[in-house]
Amino acid sequence: MRILGIYDDHNAGCAIIEDGVILAAVEEERLSRIKLHNGNEDGAPILSLKLVMEMTGSTPENIDQVAVGIMPPAQLQRYVHRDLLKVQKNRKWILASLFSKSITWDKYWFYYPYFYNKFRLQRVKKLLAEVGLEHKPMELVDHHRSHAAAAYFTSGRTRALIVTLDGQGDGQCGQVWLGEQGRLSHIKTISSYHSPGLFYNFITWYLGYKPMRHEGKITGLAAHGSYENVAKEFSAMFGFENGEFRYYLAEKQAQHAYPHRTNYDKFRAALPRVFEHFSPADVAAGVQVLTERVVAQHVEQFLEKTGPIDVVMAGGVFANVRVNQAVAELKNAQSVFIFPAMGDNGIPAGAALYAYYHHQGWPEVEPMPRLDDVYLGPSYSDAEIETELKKAGLAYSHHDHIAPVIADLLHKGHVVARFDGRMEYGPRALGNRTILYQPGDKSVNDWLNHKLKRTEFMPFAPVTLHEDMEENYHGVAKNEYPARFMTITFNCTESMQKSCPAVVHVDNTARPQLIEEKNNPVYYQILKEFKKLTGLSSVINTSFNMHEEPIVCSPGDAIRAFTQGHLEYLAISNFLVPSPTPEKAALRE
Repeated sequence: MRILGIYDDHNAGCAIIEDGVILAAVEEERLSRIKLHNGNEDGAPILSLKLVMEMTGSTPENIDQVAVGIMPPAQLQRYVHRDLLKVQKNRKWILASLFSKSITWDKYWFYYPYFYNKFRLQRVKKLLAEVGLEHKPMELVDHHRSHAAAAYFTSGRTRALIVTLDGQGDGQCGQVWLGEQGRLSHIKTISSYHSPGLFYNFITWYLGYKPMRHEGKITGLAAHGSYENVAKEFSAMFGFENGEFRYYLAEKQAQHAYPHRTNYDKFRAALPRVFEHFSPADVAAGVQVLTERVVAQHVEQFLEKTGPIDVVMAGGVFANVRVNQAVAELKNAQSVFIFPAMGDNGIPAGAALYAYYHHQGWPEVEPMPRLDDVYLGPSYSDAEIETELKKAGLAYSHHDHIAPVIADLLHKGHVVARFDGRMEYGPRALGNRTILYQPGDKSVNDWLNHKLKRTEFMPFAPVTLHEDMEENYHGVAKNEYPARFMTITFNCTESMQKSCPAVVHVDNTARPQLIEEKNNPVYYQILKEFKKLTGLSSVINTSFNMHEEPIVCSPGDAIRAFTQGHLEYLAISNFLVPSPTPEKAALRE
Protein backbone atom coordinates (compact mmCIF):
# COMPACT_ATOMS: atom_id res chain seq x y z
CA MET A 1 0.00 0.00 0.00
CA ARG A 2 1.48 3.34 -1.10
CA ILE A 3 0.58 6.53 0.78
CA LEU A 4 1.49 10.14 0.09
CA GLY A 5 2.04 12.26 3.21
CA ILE A 6 1.70 16.06 3.05
CA TYR A 7 2.27 18.90 5.48
CA ASP A 8 1.51 22.39 4.22
CA ASP A 9 2.35 24.71 7.10
CA HIS A 10 5.60 25.79 8.81
CA ASN A 11 8.51 23.76 7.35
CA ALA A 12 6.30 21.99 4.83
CA GLY A 13 7.16 18.95 2.79
CA CYS A 14 6.03 15.62 1.39
CA ALA A 15 6.82 11.94 1.87
CA ILE A 16 5.85 8.65 0.29
CA ILE A 17 5.69 5.39 2.21
CA GLU A 18 4.98 1.89 0.96
CA ASP A 19 3.93 -0.90 3.31
CA GLY A 20 5.17 1.06 6.31
CA VAL A 21 8.59 1.95 4.84
CA ILE A 22 9.55 5.53 3.98
CA LEU A 23 10.65 5.58 0.33
CA ALA A 24 11.25 9.31 -0.01
CA ALA A 25 10.86 12.43 2.13
CA VAL A 26 11.84 15.99 1.28
CA GLU A 27 11.32 19.39 2.89
CA GLU A 28 10.09 22.17 0.63
CA GLU A 29 12.82 24.53 1.84
CA ARG A 30 15.56 22.41 0.25
CA LEU A 31 14.05 22.96 -3.18
CA SER A 32 12.75 26.53 -2.90
CA ARG A 33 15.94 27.57 -1.03
CA ILE A 34 13.77 29.55 1.43
CA LYS A 35 14.37 28.57 5.06
CA LEU A 36 11.33 26.85 6.67
CA HIS A 37 9.27 27.50 3.55
CA ASN A 38 5.67 26.35 3.39
CA GLY A 39 5.39 26.30 -0.39
CA ASN A 40 4.23 28.25 -3.45
CA GLU A 41 2.16 31.42 -3.48
CA ASP A 42 -0.81 29.41 -2.22
CA GLY A 43 1.23 28.04 0.67
CA ALA A 44 1.43 24.53 -0.76
CA PRO A 45 4.56 22.32 -1.08
CA ILE A 46 4.30 21.67 -4.81
CA LEU A 47 8.05 21.26 -5.40
CA SER A 48 8.52 18.51 -2.83
CA LEU A 49 5.28 16.82 -3.91
CA LYS A 50 6.41 16.53 -7.53
CA LEU A 51 9.89 15.45 -6.49
CA VAL A 52 8.89 12.60 -4.15
CA MET A 53 6.50 11.31 -6.81
CA GLU A 54 9.25 11.42 -9.42
CA MET A 55 11.81 9.77 -7.11
CA THR A 56 9.49 6.85 -6.31
CA GLY A 57 7.85 6.44 -9.71
CA SER A 58 4.52 7.34 -8.16
CA THR A 59 1.49 8.16 -10.28
CA PRO A 60 -2.23 8.67 -9.66
CA GLU A 61 -2.60 4.99 -10.50
CA ASN A 62 -0.26 3.56 -7.84
CA ILE A 63 -0.88 5.96 -4.93
CA ASP A 64 -3.60 4.42 -2.78
CA GLN A 65 -4.21 7.17 -0.25
CA VAL A 66 -3.23 10.67 0.84
CA ALA A 67 -2.52 11.52 4.50
CA VAL A 68 -2.46 15.19 5.53
CA GLY A 69 -0.98 16.42 8.82
CA ILE A 70 -3.92 18.56 9.88
CA MET A 71 -6.75 18.36 12.42
CA PRO A 72 -10.31 18.57 11.05
CA PRO A 73 -11.40 22.23 11.51
CA ALA A 74 -14.45 21.53 13.69
CA GLN A 75 -12.43 19.29 16.02
CA LEU A 76 -9.72 21.95 16.32
CA GLN A 77 -12.27 24.61 17.20
CA ARG A 78 -13.66 22.45 20.02
CA TYR A 79 -10.14 22.00 21.43
CA VAL A 80 -9.49 25.74 21.31
CA HIS A 81 -12.72 26.70 23.07
CA ARG A 82 -12.31 24.01 25.73
CA ASP A 83 -8.74 25.02 26.54
CA LEU A 84 -9.55 28.72 26.46
CA LEU A 85 -12.26 28.24 29.08
CA LYS A 86 -9.78 26.29 31.22
CA VAL A 87 -7.03 28.88 31.28
CA GLN A 88 -8.89 32.19 31.15
CA LYS A 89 -10.51 33.49 34.33
CA ASN A 90 -12.81 36.06 32.71
CA ARG A 91 -15.36 33.58 31.37
CA LYS A 92 -18.16 36.13 31.07
CA TRP A 93 -16.08 38.13 28.64
CA ILE A 94 -15.29 34.99 26.64
CA LEU A 95 -18.93 33.93 26.39
CA ALA A 96 -20.04 37.45 25.52
CA SER A 97 -17.53 37.56 22.68
CA LEU A 98 -18.50 34.11 21.44
CA PHE A 99 -22.22 34.78 21.26
CA SER A 100 -22.34 38.46 20.40
CA LYS A 101 -24.04 39.29 17.12
CA SER A 102 -21.38 41.75 15.99
CA ILE A 103 -18.19 40.46 14.39
CA THR A 104 -15.47 42.02 16.51
CA TRP A 105 -11.73 41.48 16.23
CA ASP A 106 -11.78 39.51 19.47
CA LYS A 107 -14.58 37.29 18.21
CA TYR A 108 -12.71 36.71 14.96
CA TRP A 109 -9.76 35.34 16.92
CA PHE A 110 -11.98 32.78 18.63
CA TYR A 111 -12.85 31.29 15.26
CA TYR A 112 -9.51 31.84 13.58
CA PRO A 113 -8.30 28.19 14.08
CA TYR A 114 -11.43 26.84 12.39
CA PHE A 115 -11.12 29.11 9.36
CA TYR A 116 -7.36 28.63 9.14
CA ASN A 117 -7.61 24.85 8.91
CA LYS A 118 -10.49 25.18 6.44
CA PHE A 119 -8.22 27.33 4.28
CA ARG A 120 -5.37 24.81 4.62
CA LEU A 121 -7.61 21.97 3.45
CA GLN A 122 -8.67 23.98 0.43
CA ARG A 123 -5.10 24.64 -0.62
CA VAL A 124 -4.10 20.97 -0.12
CA LYS A 125 -7.00 19.88 -2.34
CA LYS A 126 -5.91 22.39 -4.96
CA LEU A 127 -2.36 21.05 -4.69
CA LEU A 128 -3.52 17.46 -5.19
CA ALA A 129 -5.51 18.48 -8.25
CA GLU A 130 -2.29 19.73 -9.87
CA VAL A 131 -0.91 16.18 -9.89
CA GLY A 132 -4.14 14.27 -10.54
CA LEU A 133 -4.69 13.06 -6.97
CA GLU A 134 -7.82 15.05 -6.11
CA HIS A 135 -10.05 11.95 -6.04
CA LYS A 136 -7.83 9.82 -3.82
CA PRO A 137 -9.07 8.89 -0.32
CA MET A 138 -7.75 11.47 2.16
CA GLU A 139 -7.09 10.92 5.86
CA LEU A 140 -6.56 13.89 8.17
CA VAL A 141 -4.06 13.11 10.93
CA ASP A 142 -3.69 15.80 13.57
CA HIS A 143 -0.34 17.47 14.18
CA HIS A 144 0.80 15.64 17.32
CA ARG A 145 -0.62 12.28 16.31
CA SER A 146 1.59 12.61 13.22
CA HIS A 147 4.62 13.39 15.41
CA ALA A 148 3.82 10.38 17.62
CA ALA A 149 3.44 8.01 14.68
CA ALA A 150 6.70 9.19 13.12
CA ALA A 151 8.59 8.46 16.34
CA TYR A 152 6.96 5.13 17.20
CA PHE A 153 6.64 3.45 13.81
CA THR A 154 10.31 4.04 12.93
CA SER A 155 11.83 3.29 16.35
CA GLY A 156 12.04 -0.50 16.21
CA ARG A 157 10.40 -0.57 19.66
CA THR A 158 7.43 -2.83 20.24
CA ARG A 159 6.48 -1.18 23.53
CA ALA A 160 7.32 2.46 24.19
CA LEU A 161 6.23 5.63 25.91
CA ILE A 162 5.63 8.19 23.16
CA VAL A 163 6.08 11.87 23.99
CA THR A 164 5.59 14.81 21.62
CA LEU A 165 6.33 18.45 22.46
CA ASP A 166 6.71 21.59 20.35
CA GLY A 167 5.63 25.23 20.23
CA GLN A 168 2.11 24.44 19.11
CA GLY A 169 0.28 22.57 16.42
CA ASP A 170 -3.49 22.23 15.99
CA GLY A 171 -4.03 23.99 19.32
CA GLN A 172 -1.75 21.64 21.27
CA CYS A 173 1.89 21.66 22.27
CA GLY A 174 2.14 17.96 23.01
CA GLN A 175 0.65 14.55 23.49
CA VAL A 176 1.61 11.40 25.40
CA TRP A 177 0.82 7.90 24.15
CA LEU A 178 1.65 4.31 25.01
CA GLY A 179 2.66 2.22 22.04
CA GLU A 180 2.18 -1.52 22.37
CA GLN A 181 2.26 -4.07 19.53
CA GLY A 182 1.52 -1.34 17.01
CA ARG A 183 -1.45 0.08 18.90
CA LEU A 184 -1.37 3.66 20.11
CA SER A 185 -3.21 4.33 23.38
CA HIS A 186 -3.70 8.01 24.13
CA ILE A 187 -2.70 9.13 27.63
CA LYS A 188 -2.63 12.92 27.66
CA THR A 189 -2.97 16.06 25.54
CA ILE A 190 -1.16 19.26 26.52
CA SER A 191 -2.70 22.59 25.51
CA SER A 192 -0.50 25.08 23.71
CA TYR A 193 -1.47 27.76 26.27
CA HIS A 194 1.35 26.53 28.52
CA SER A 195 3.82 25.45 25.87
CA PRO A 196 7.49 25.00 26.85
CA GLY A 197 8.34 25.30 23.17
CA LEU A 198 6.71 28.71 22.85
CA PHE A 199 8.38 29.82 26.05
CA TYR A 200 11.78 28.93 24.57
CA ASN A 201 10.76 30.77 21.37
CA PHE A 202 9.92 33.89 23.40
CA ILE A 203 13.30 33.95 25.12
CA THR A 204 15.00 33.38 21.77
CA TRP A 205 13.23 36.51 20.52
CA TYR A 206 14.04 38.44 23.68
CA LEU A 207 17.75 37.74 23.13
CA GLY A 208 17.56 39.17 19.62
CA TYR A 209 17.37 35.95 17.59
CA LYS A 210 14.68 34.54 15.31
CA PRO A 211 12.23 32.20 17.05
CA MET A 212 11.62 28.79 15.44
CA ARG A 213 14.99 29.16 13.72
CA HIS A 214 17.77 30.13 16.13
CA GLU A 215 16.93 28.09 19.22
CA GLY A 216 20.09 26.04 18.66
CA LYS A 217 22.16 29.17 19.17
CA ILE A 218 20.51 29.66 22.56
CA THR A 219 21.34 26.07 23.52
CA GLY A 220 24.99 26.68 22.69
CA LEU A 221 25.11 30.07 24.40
CA ALA A 222 23.56 28.62 27.57
CA ALA A 223 26.68 26.65 28.47
CA HIS A 224 28.54 29.97 28.86
CA GLY A 225 26.07 31.33 31.43
CA SER A 226 24.89 30.57 34.95
CA TYR A 227 21.38 29.35 35.70
CA GLU A 228 21.78 30.18 39.37
CA ASN A 229 22.06 33.86 38.51
CA VAL A 230 18.58 33.93 36.97
CA ALA A 231 16.85 30.99 38.70
CA LYS A 232 14.52 33.20 40.76
CA GLU A 233 13.37 35.20 37.74
CA PHE A 234 12.75 32.15 35.55
CA SER A 235 10.97 30.16 38.24
CA ALA A 236 8.46 33.03 38.47
CA MET A 237 7.83 32.84 34.72
CA PHE A 238 7.49 29.18 33.83
CA GLY A 239 7.40 25.91 35.73
CA PHE A 240 5.98 22.43 36.23
CA GLU A 241 3.30 22.08 38.88
CA ASN A 242 0.85 19.28 39.73
CA GLY A 243 1.74 17.37 36.59
CA GLU A 244 1.26 20.38 34.28
CA PHE A 245 3.41 22.99 32.56
CA ARG A 246 2.58 26.42 34.02
CA TYR A 247 3.20 29.60 32.09
CA TYR A 248 2.93 32.00 35.01
CA LEU A 249 3.72 35.17 33.09
CA ALA A 250 0.95 34.51 30.57
CA GLU A 251 -1.54 34.05 33.38
CA LYS A 252 -0.58 37.44 34.83
CA GLN A 253 -0.32 39.38 31.58
CA ALA A 254 -3.09 37.99 29.36
CA GLN A 255 -6.22 37.47 31.41
CA HIS A 256 -8.49 39.29 29.02
CA ALA A 257 -7.08 38.33 25.64
CA TYR A 258 -6.70 35.25 23.52
CA PRO A 259 -3.18 34.11 24.50
CA HIS A 260 -1.99 33.47 20.95
CA ARG A 261 -2.56 37.15 20.19
CA THR A 262 0.23 38.06 22.58
CA ASN A 263 3.02 38.74 20.14
CA TYR A 264 6.73 38.58 20.83
CA ASP A 265 7.10 42.34 21.23
CA LYS A 266 4.48 42.44 23.99
CA PHE A 267 6.07 39.47 25.69
CA ARG A 268 9.49 41.04 25.58
CA ALA A 269 8.10 44.24 27.08
CA ALA A 270 6.50 42.21 29.87
CA LEU A 271 9.70 40.43 30.84
CA PRO A 272 11.09 41.52 34.21
CA ARG A 273 13.32 44.54 33.92
CA VAL A 274 15.82 42.72 36.08
CA PHE A 275 16.91 40.84 32.94
CA GLU A 276 18.65 44.02 31.87
CA HIS A 277 21.22 43.33 34.57
CA PHE A 278 22.06 39.82 33.36
CA SER A 279 24.22 38.75 30.48
CA PRO A 280 22.63 37.10 27.42
CA ALA A 281 24.49 33.92 28.38
CA ASP A 282 22.80 33.90 31.80
CA VAL A 283 19.36 34.40 30.24
CA ALA A 284 20.09 31.61 27.75
CA ALA A 285 21.19 29.36 30.62
CA GLY A 286 17.94 30.21 32.40
CA VAL A 287 15.66 29.05 29.62
CA GLN A 288 17.82 26.05 28.71
CA VAL A 289 18.18 24.59 32.21
CA LEU A 290 14.55 25.31 33.04
CA THR A 291 13.41 23.59 29.83
CA GLU A 292 15.57 20.53 30.52
CA ARG A 293 14.12 20.39 34.03
CA VAL A 294 10.42 20.77 33.21
CA VAL A 295 10.53 18.41 30.23
CA ALA A 296 12.31 15.78 32.31
CA GLN A 297 9.69 16.21 35.07
CA HIS A 298 6.93 15.90 32.49
CA VAL A 299 8.31 12.63 31.11
CA GLU A 300 9.26 11.27 34.52
CA GLN A 301 5.68 11.38 35.81
CA PHE A 302 4.67 8.87 33.13
CA LEU A 303 7.75 6.71 33.59
CA GLU A 304 6.79 6.32 37.24
CA LYS A 305 3.54 4.73 36.08
CA THR A 306 4.95 2.55 33.29
CA GLY A 307 8.12 1.42 35.03
CA PRO A 308 11.24 0.83 32.89
CA ILE A 309 10.38 1.43 29.25
CA ASP A 310 11.83 2.81 26.00
CA VAL A 311 10.94 6.44 25.32
CA VAL A 312 10.40 7.73 21.78
CA MET A 313 10.00 11.43 21.06
CA ALA A 314 9.20 13.94 18.33
CA GLY A 315 8.30 17.60 18.03
CA GLY A 316 10.46 20.72 17.91
CA VAL A 317 11.31 20.70 21.63
CA PHE A 318 13.26 17.50 20.99
CA ALA A 319 15.49 19.26 18.48
CA ASN A 320 17.17 20.39 21.71
CA VAL A 321 19.87 17.76 22.19
CA ARG A 322 20.52 18.68 25.83
CA VAL A 323 16.84 18.13 26.64
CA ASN A 324 17.12 14.70 25.02
CA GLN A 325 20.12 13.86 27.18
CA ALA A 326 18.17 14.91 30.29
CA VAL A 327 15.32 12.52 29.34
CA ALA A 328 17.78 9.72 28.56
CA GLU A 329 19.26 10.03 32.04
CA LEU A 330 15.91 9.46 33.79
CA LYS A 331 15.81 6.34 35.96
CA ASN A 332 13.11 4.41 34.09
CA ALA A 333 14.13 5.45 30.56
CA GLN A 334 15.59 2.20 29.18
CA SER A 335 16.58 4.02 26.01
CA VAL A 336 15.45 6.99 23.96
CA PHE A 337 14.80 7.53 20.27
CA ILE A 338 14.10 10.86 18.63
CA PHE A 339 12.61 10.84 15.14
CA PRO A 340 15.43 12.43 13.08
CA ALA A 341 13.06 14.90 11.38
CA MET A 342 11.67 15.80 14.79
CA GLY A 343 10.18 19.17 13.79
CA ASP A 344 7.24 19.86 11.53
CA ASN A 345 9.33 18.59 8.62
CA GLY A 346 8.64 15.09 10.00
CA ILE A 347 4.85 15.42 9.89
CA PRO A 348 4.39 14.22 6.26
CA ALA A 349 6.11 10.92 7.05
CA GLY A 350 4.31 10.63 10.39
CA ALA A 351 0.87 11.25 8.90
CA ALA A 352 1.47 8.65 6.20
CA LEU A 353 2.79 6.09 8.70
CA TYR A 354 -0.20 6.61 10.97
CA ALA A 355 -2.62 6.19 8.06
CA TYR A 356 -0.90 2.95 7.04
CA TYR A 357 -0.71 1.28 10.44
CA HIS A 358 -4.12 2.59 11.49
CA HIS A 359 -5.69 0.63 8.65
CA GLN A 360 -3.25 -2.23 8.07
CA GLY A 361 -2.35 -3.06 11.68
CA TRP A 362 0.90 -4.26 13.19
CA PRO A 363 3.27 -6.23 10.93
CA GLU A 364 3.01 -9.97 11.42
CA VAL A 365 6.77 -10.41 11.54
CA GLU A 366 8.74 -9.07 14.49
CA PRO A 367 10.67 -6.94 15.13
CA MET A 368 9.10 -3.63 14.41
CA PRO A 369 10.61 -1.89 11.35
CA ARG A 370 13.48 0.39 12.33
CA LEU A 371 14.82 3.43 10.55
CA ASP A 372 18.46 2.71 9.72
CA ASP A 373 19.21 5.95 7.90
CA VAL A 374 17.53 9.10 6.65
CA TYR A 375 19.07 9.32 3.20
CA LEU A 376 15.60 9.82 1.75
CA GLY A 377 16.06 12.81 -0.56
CA PRO A 378 17.22 13.10 -4.16
CA SER A 379 20.54 11.95 -5.59
CA TYR A 380 22.31 13.03 -8.76
CA SER A 381 24.29 11.13 -11.38
CA ASP A 382 27.93 11.82 -12.18
CA ALA A 383 26.82 13.09 -15.60
CA GLU A 384 24.51 15.66 -13.97
CA ILE A 385 27.25 16.70 -11.56
CA GLU A 386 29.90 17.03 -14.25
CA THR A 387 27.56 19.19 -16.33
CA GLU A 388 27.18 21.60 -13.39
CA LEU A 389 30.94 21.69 -12.77
CA LYS A 390 31.60 22.57 -16.39
CA LYS A 391 28.86 25.19 -16.34
CA ALA A 392 30.52 26.80 -13.30
CA GLY A 393 33.92 26.75 -15.03
CA LEU A 394 35.57 24.82 -12.18
CA ALA A 395 38.64 22.65 -12.49
CA TYR A 396 38.19 19.13 -11.17
CA SER A 397 39.65 15.64 -11.10
CA HIS A 398 37.95 12.26 -10.96
CA HIS A 399 38.88 9.55 -8.42
CA ASP A 400 37.65 5.98 -8.45
CA HIS A 401 38.38 5.74 -4.71
CA ILE A 402 37.90 9.18 -3.23
CA ALA A 403 37.72 8.27 0.50
CA PRO A 404 41.51 8.07 1.07
CA VAL A 405 41.97 11.30 -0.91
CA ILE A 406 39.53 13.14 1.38
CA ALA A 407 41.09 11.62 4.50
CA ASP A 408 44.54 12.78 3.42
CA LEU A 409 43.27 16.33 2.84
CA LEU A 410 41.69 16.35 6.30
CA HIS A 411 44.92 15.04 7.82
CA LYS A 412 46.78 17.94 6.18
CA GLY A 413 44.39 20.45 7.74
CA HIS A 414 42.16 21.26 4.78
CA VAL A 415 38.41 21.90 4.80
CA VAL A 416 36.45 19.55 2.54
CA ALA A 417 32.79 20.03 1.61
CA ARG A 418 31.21 16.68 0.76
CA PHE A 419 28.22 16.10 -1.54
CA ASP A 420 27.27 12.52 -2.36
CA GLY A 421 24.31 10.19 -2.65
CA ARG A 422 20.80 10.92 -1.41
CA MET A 423 20.12 14.05 0.64
CA GLU A 424 19.35 13.68 4.33
CA TYR A 425 15.82 14.12 5.74
CA GLY A 426 15.62 16.37 8.79
CA PRO A 427 17.73 19.22 10.19
CA ARG A 428 21.05 17.35 10.54
CA ALA A 429 23.69 16.90 7.87
CA LEU A 430 24.74 13.26 8.19
CA GLY A 431 27.56 12.94 5.70
CA ASN A 432 26.00 13.46 2.30
CA ARG A 433 25.59 17.26 2.46
CA THR A 434 28.39 17.95 4.95
CA ILE A 435 31.52 20.01 5.58
CA LEU A 436 34.42 18.04 7.09
CA TYR A 437 37.51 19.15 8.97
CA GLN A 438 40.02 17.65 11.43
CA PRO A 439 38.91 17.90 15.09
CA GLY A 440 42.06 19.16 16.79
CA ASP A 441 41.86 22.85 15.85
CA LYS A 442 39.71 24.53 18.50
CA SER A 443 39.81 27.86 16.65
CA VAL A 444 37.82 26.38 13.75
CA ASN A 445 34.53 27.40 15.38
CA ASP A 446 35.45 31.04 14.81
CA TRP A 447 37.10 31.13 11.39
CA LEU A 448 34.97 28.53 9.59
CA ASN A 449 31.74 30.05 10.88
CA HIS A 450 33.06 33.40 9.67
CA LYS A 451 33.56 31.96 6.18
CA LEU A 452 30.03 30.60 6.20
CA LYS A 453 28.65 33.85 7.65
CA ARG A 454 27.30 32.00 10.69
CA THR A 455 27.00 33.15 14.29
CA GLU A 456 27.19 30.04 16.45
CA PHE A 457 28.00 29.42 20.11
CA MET A 458 27.98 25.64 20.00
CA PRO A 459 31.07 23.90 18.60
CA PHE A 460 30.83 21.78 15.50
CA ALA A 461 29.62 18.24 16.00
CA PRO A 462 31.75 15.14 15.45
CA VAL A 463 31.12 12.11 13.30
CA THR A 464 32.66 9.11 15.07
CA LEU A 465 33.30 5.50 14.10
CA HIS A 466 30.57 3.42 15.71
CA GLU A 467 32.99 0.78 16.93
CA ASP A 468 34.97 3.39 18.89
CA MET A 469 32.01 5.12 20.57
CA GLU A 470 32.74 3.99 24.13
CA GLU A 471 36.32 5.27 23.93
CA ASN A 472 34.95 8.74 23.28
CA TYR A 473 31.59 9.10 25.08
CA HIS A 474 30.27 8.15 28.52
CA GLY A 475 27.00 6.21 28.71
CA VAL A 476 26.60 5.93 24.97
CA ALA A 477 25.87 2.20 24.73
CA LYS A 478 22.16 2.24 25.57
CA ASN A 479 21.50 5.27 23.37
CA GLU A 480 23.79 4.68 20.42
CA TYR A 481 20.74 4.47 18.12
CA PRO A 482 19.69 8.15 18.35
CA ALA A 483 23.36 9.09 18.11
CA ARG A 484 23.35 7.70 14.56
CA PHE A 485 21.21 10.72 13.70
CA MET A 486 22.99 13.37 15.81
CA THR A 487 19.97 13.94 18.05
CA ILE A 488 21.48 13.64 21.54
CA THR A 489 24.51 14.82 23.51
CA PHE A 490 26.84 12.74 25.68
CA ASN A 491 29.53 13.60 28.17
CA CYS A 492 32.92 13.16 26.53
CA THR A 493 35.73 11.00 27.88
CA GLU A 494 38.94 12.65 28.97
CA SER A 495 40.79 11.35 25.91
CA MET A 496 38.09 12.78 23.60
CA GLN A 497 38.34 16.16 25.32
CA LYS A 498 42.11 16.25 24.82
CA SER A 499 42.35 14.89 21.28
CA CYS A 500 39.26 16.50 19.70
CA PRO A 501 38.76 19.90 21.40
CA ALA A 502 37.05 21.41 18.34
CA VAL A 503 33.95 19.22 18.85
CA VAL A 504 33.69 19.35 22.66
CA HIS A 505 31.53 22.04 24.22
CA VAL A 506 32.55 24.03 27.31
CA ASP A 507 30.38 21.71 29.42
CA ASN A 508 32.39 18.72 28.07
CA THR A 509 29.51 17.36 25.99
CA ALA A 510 29.32 16.64 22.28
CA ARG A 511 26.55 15.80 19.82
CA PRO A 512 27.99 12.91 17.79
CA GLN A 513 26.94 11.09 14.69
CA LEU A 514 27.94 7.44 14.96
CA ILE A 515 28.64 5.87 11.58
CA GLU A 516 28.70 2.26 10.45
CA GLU A 517 29.88 1.05 7.07
CA LYS A 518 26.52 -0.49 6.13
CA ASN A 519 24.75 2.88 6.41
CA ASN A 520 27.16 5.00 4.35
CA PRO A 521 30.18 3.03 3.03
CA VAL A 522 32.25 5.88 1.52
CA TYR A 523 31.65 8.21 4.48
CA TYR A 524 32.70 5.40 6.83
CA GLN A 525 35.84 4.74 4.78
CA ILE A 526 36.86 8.40 5.07
CA LEU A 527 36.90 8.02 8.85
CA LYS A 528 38.73 4.70 8.72
CA GLU A 529 41.43 6.19 6.50
CA PHE A 530 41.64 9.28 8.71
CA LYS A 531 42.15 7.05 11.75
CA LYS A 532 45.00 5.24 9.99
CA LEU A 533 46.71 8.59 9.45
CA THR A 534 45.99 10.21 12.83
CA GLY A 535 44.82 7.61 15.32
CA LEU A 536 41.59 9.64 15.77
CA SER A 537 38.12 8.15 15.36
CA SER A 538 36.31 11.44 14.74
CA VAL A 539 36.23 14.37 12.35
CA ILE A 540 34.17 17.57 12.37
CA ASN A 541 30.86 17.30 10.54
CA THR A 542 28.87 20.50 10.02
CA SER A 543 26.03 21.17 7.62
CA PHE A 544 26.87 22.23 4.07
CA ASN A 545 25.10 25.57 3.73
CA MET A 546 25.62 29.28 4.08
CA HIS A 547 24.06 31.12 7.04
CA GLU A 548 20.27 31.44 6.89
CA GLU A 549 20.10 29.07 3.93
CA PRO A 550 18.77 25.51 3.96
CA ILE A 551 21.26 22.66 3.62
CA VAL A 552 22.27 22.24 -0.03
CA CYS A 553 20.23 19.88 -2.16
CA SER A 554 21.44 19.93 -5.77
CA PRO A 555 24.91 20.05 -7.35
CA GLY A 556 24.23 23.68 -8.25
CA ASP A 557 23.45 24.51 -4.61
CA ALA A 558 26.67 22.79 -3.52
CA ILE A 559 28.84 24.62 -6.04
CA ARG A 560 27.35 27.98 -5.08
CA ALA A 561 27.85 27.43 -1.32
CA PHE A 562 31.37 26.10 -1.94
CA THR A 563 32.45 29.19 -3.87
CA GLN A 564 30.61 31.70 -1.66
CA GLY A 565 32.14 30.17 1.47
CA HIS A 566 35.64 30.13 -0.05
CA LEU A 567 36.12 26.57 1.10
CA GLU A 568 39.29 24.70 0.15
CA TYR A 569 37.93 21.55 -1.51
CA LEU A 570 34.64 20.20 -2.76
CA ALA A 571 34.30 16.42 -2.94
CA ILE A 572 31.19 16.01 -5.06
CA SER A 573 30.50 12.35 -5.77
CA ASN A 574 33.82 11.06 -7.16
CA PHE A 575 34.97 14.48 -8.35
CA LEU A 576 37.40 16.62 -6.36
CA VAL A 577 37.26 20.38 -6.92
CA PRO A 578 39.97 22.69 -5.53
CA SER A 579 38.99 26.21 -4.55
CA PRO A 580 38.93 28.68 -7.46
CA THR A 581 40.19 31.28 -4.96
CA PRO A 582 42.93 29.42 -3.04
CA GLU A 583 44.25 32.58 -1.43
CA LYS A 584 40.85 33.25 0.20
CA ALA A 585 40.22 29.59 0.98
CA ALA A 586 43.48 29.38 2.92
CA LEU A 587 42.58 32.26 5.26
CA ARG A 588 41.95 31.33 8.88
CA GLU A 589 40.16 34.46 10.03
